[in-house]
Amino acid sequence: MKRITAKEIALSGVTAALAVISVVLSYYVDVMTLVFYALSSVCLSLPLIAGSGRGAVLSYVAAGGLSFLFVGYLGFIPFALMFGPYPILFYYLKKYLKKPLFCLPIKIAFANWAFFASFFAMSLTLDDFPILSSLPDWGKYLVLAVGLTLVFVLFDFAFSGLYATLEKRFGKILGKGI
Repeated sequence: MKRITAKEIALSGVTAALAVISVVLSYYVDVMTLVFYALSSVCLSLPLIAGSGRGAVLSYVAAGGLSFLFVGYLGFIPFALMFGPYPILFYYLKKYLKKPLFCLPIKIAFANWAFFASFFAMSLTLDDFPILSSLPDWGKYLVLAVGLTLVFVLFDFAFSGLYATLEKRFGKILGKGI
């Protein structure tokens, strides 16, 4: 096994700190909650751009632990289940599958699992969505699944473009294969 380098630890620490700041801001700035969670995903992608999957996992664990301490259970759940692991999943799917057509169903399955795990972990009920009150229970779940999948596909498209831009701009600076 390759030894962990000081550069990898430093990059992981900086990205973990940026991710924690994003999660804390998402908890306290209600208007931009999803934007800050998405920013935490972008922060965690920096070690991946440098070619360090191990560094990204280290950042994710550190950011998750600190986020839990700073914002508690409810602010931690979306990061821990969706926005934290997503960049790592994105990196490994891009690295090993390479074809977006094969990657998208896996990403959508992950997103739906993460959404509904967050839904139940946060003790939400269908009554928390009054706009869906006229639908039967199965219809409410279906509308939530389809709506959240569409939102996730937009997020994935934006994240993919931003990741490609960051990789092009910072790939040489961060250095491949730390």
